[in-house]
Amino acid sequence: MNTGVVEQIKGKLDIVAVISEHVSLTRKGKSFWGLCPFHAEKDASFMVNAEKQVYKCFGCGEGGDVFSFVMKVKGLTFAEVLEEFAGRTGVELERDRVRAHRHEQASANKAFFTAGAVALEFFTRTLASVEGRNARDYLKDRGLSEATIREFAIGYAPEGWDRLLNYLKSKGVAAEIAAGCGLVIKNDKGGYYDRFRGRVMFPIRDLRGEVVAFGGRIIGPGEPKYINSPESPVFEKRKLLYNLHHAKRIIQEQGAVVVEGYMDVVSLANSGFAGVVATLGTALSEDHIRLLKRFTNDITLVFDGDAAGRKAMVRALEPFLATGVIPKVVILPQDKDPDDMARTDINLWRTLVAEARSIWDFMFDESFKGRDPSKFEHQSTILKELAPMIAREKDAAVRDLLVERLAVRLGLGVDTVARHARTKGEQIVLPQGQTKDYTEADLVRLMLFDEKAIQAVKILDLGREFKQADTAALVGYLLEHGNCILDDVACPDAIRSTAARIIAQGPYEGDVAKALKDNVSKLLSLKYDRDMNRLQGLIAEADRSSDKTLLHGLQNEKMALVRAKRNIHTTVAEALEGK
Repeated sequence: MNTGVVEQIKGKLDIVAVISEHVSLTRKGKSFWGLCPFHAEKDASFMVNAEKQVYKCFGCGEGGDVFSFVMKVKGLTFAEVLEEFAGRTGVELERDRVRAHRHEQASANKAFFTAGAVALEFFTRTLASVEGRNARDYLKDRGLSEATIREFAIGYAPEGWDRLLNYLKSKGVAAEIAAGCGLVIKNDKGGYYDRFRGRVMFPIRDLRGEVVAFGGRIIGPGEPKYINSPESPVFEKRKLLYNLHHAKRIIQEQGAVVVEGYMDVVSLANSGFAGVVATLGTALSEDHIRLLKRFTNDITLVFDGDAAGRKAMVRALEPFLATGVIPKVVILPQDKDPDDMARTDINLWRTLVAEARSIWDFMFDESFKGRDPSKFEHQSTILKELAPMIAREKDAAVRDLLVERLAVRLGLGVDTVARHARTKGEQIVLPQGQTKDYTEADLVRLMLFDEKAIQAVKILDLGREFKQADTAALVGYLLEHGNCILDDVACPDAIRSTAARIIAQGPYEGDVAKALKDNVSKLLSLKYDRDMNRLQGLIAEADRSSDKTLLHGLQNEKMALVRAKRNIHTTVAEALEGK
């Protein structure tokens, strides 16, 4: 597929019409204004520019083109939005072998979605029938209202081996399809029987709202308490979160709270606390976090207050380290779970969530608990516990801040902690002279509109000097592919969204040549400062070890950096000229 298809589709779309499907817009002059769908507000700060075909919220900073809007508001990938718009505008997409395979898979998936919808109809009808009485009593005993039961489409799988199977057949769903999505099981004789029997049923939906699986809870004694559908072409546990399809708009405004089970989510919603999702019998994964990041970076994890819960908190940090998200943490009172608190003390629950703290705060507190950092052995233990975790943090700016904090609490030098909290092969860089946000932001904005800025950053090897995670990823892509980023169908969705938000601000206002020279000079100057700090640490070590040859070499290297910094404006001018 060539990039012209993207522009062709854009040319056939009216961004005002598309956004009006989700936001009530009022015309004021050349622009249209409304309440932002991405955060709660009372005064309209969300603007759509029909002429430039972009949107911008002056409240939360979101912005972009028609593709980025639909990606964010629906939680879809660029590829999914592209296909949706292609069908809407009549633009033909290339049907190569990969796309043909996807088309075939989409047809197969549609059959699974149909089976899921028919099964849901059966389960909800059965719950409302005479034989669903025990299940209704169970749900009533759990404090669920009729409105909540309808909202979550909770149903009941009756006793018997072929009740659902026969219903599916009566609706034209083949047993093979039902087996493919886990509703029935094939026996040794080639026949089929129902997977779920005598259980309250919770439908699991994808982001589009399609039923892709079920979770069933037994209502009497017996094990296992819960059964989930097996994984299928439409259901991967590590890529789905229960209730995200329903809660995504609230999550965009208020952030996400992640719990463990269906009943936790349902009970909290029943008590008026929305914006909650649950994992599906697996630990939270990077895929889950990337899914949530489509809607928010404000993620709160909930853990039990016992030792197992605190160990789970430590394990939960790992998948976040590569995502640029720092989650908050709620530690529950002993012997309480979210379902209990929803029914007995929802106000305490709200307080705990409102006062949730960064997971790093908890990690530090847990490591320091019961230890005296003035004692060498305790100091060493804390450093060995926390430094390796800090080293795995991918965001350099966050890592530097953590190093500083740990150094202060341990009473150690920043360079000492930095040596322990670095990844293999990484140079020690002290957290001094960090790039200011506006330098990175302005330079990236210039790069998106001016190839000369990309050229200068590339010549001066400044790509690694961008410390903000989303900015660094965008810069890396610009250096490799150029700035036609919104027309590049291969561009990753996260990078595309960042670029769209910056492009929506328009070209840099003011003297572009001066801004480019000033910002490149500042970034290069900060790079020289960090390199000199690194060398100074190495010089001190060489001096202590009396290695004169090494010491002389490092001192010469430092002097070369000092001379380079004096000539920084000449260096930048030559880079901007492509020399």
